[in-house]
Amino acid sequence: MTISTTSAGAPVARESTLIGHPEPFCRLLQFDRTRAGDHPECIEQLRAGQLTTIIVRQVYDSEFMTHVTNRLERHDPPFLKTSFPEKFRSWFYGRNLNLMGTDPQSYFAQAAEFHIQMRDLFPGDRGISECVMPLLSRLDGGRPYRAAPGPEPGQEYMLTTFRGHAQGGYIPAHCDNEQSVRPAYEHLRTLVSDHMYSMVLMIGAPDSGGALEVFDHRIEVSAREAEVTGNTGALAGKIDLSGLPSAKLHLRAGEMVILDSGRYLHRVTPVQGATTRWVACSFMAHSLERNAVYCWG
Repeated sequence: MTISTTSAGAPVARESTLIGHPEPFCRLLQFDRTRAGDHPECIEQLRAGQLTTIIVRQVYDSEFMTHVTNRLERHDPPFLKTSFPEKFRSWFYGRNLNLMGTDPQSYFAQAAEFHIQMRDLFPGDRGISECVMPLLSRLDGGRPYRAAPGPEPGQEYMLTTFRGHAQGGYIPAHCDNEQSVRPAYEHLRTLVSDHMYSMVLMIGAPDSGGALEVFDHRIEVSAREAEVTGNTGALAGKIDLSGLPSAKLHLRAGEMVILDSGRYLHRVTPVQGATTRWVACSFMAHSLERNAVYCWG
């Protein structure tokens, strides 16, 4: 067991390790779901910059994840299917807010249908809302996690999206805080803080590749507006990744990672082999009142 400390010597997180190559920089905390009660403040530590990454093992058992993967492969339920740019060889079940090309009313109607189908895919107490969100709450001092409310009564943003990455599929390097200046975030910006982080649940792992790679390059929230010309990854595209230490995170089916993706440059490396990489991914930020965390896909 290791105990991390700040420069002032105060305890930060038990059982955390410093990882990265060739120089360690990424503060990682990992534990089994049954030990969630031992880490009730770890997400607050992540928001504070004291942790970079949290991995929770055995959120779901591998047998159930195989069942879910098989249904996703059959497109069952028949989720709305949308796409990344073609070169990324990847797609969504649901609609990613960053790539939203439809009017808000259509989006929220689609979100209502998406949540019905999501509960079919993850039924009962295994639901994303019933299992993953309460787990995140336990790791955040009991602060409730829920889909961000829409602008009209009864509307909700899509809690997550399911992502498929085919052979060669990838996501280029980016920082999530950059995306909040996009037009689709106009309403969300009235609800949540400037700093977002994310959750990725591995449903079906690829044969190889498809790692979540985190780089030792951090853009603070205060610098976001000054960097706005780099929105949508243009800024990240100017960074020489070859000179940056990085940490590659390979998740097994049923494991979840919580990442300070708003500040840290990160990407998904190309999937290798014919097996599709399937994940659920949610972005999140605490409400302006700090009494809840709102999530969206």
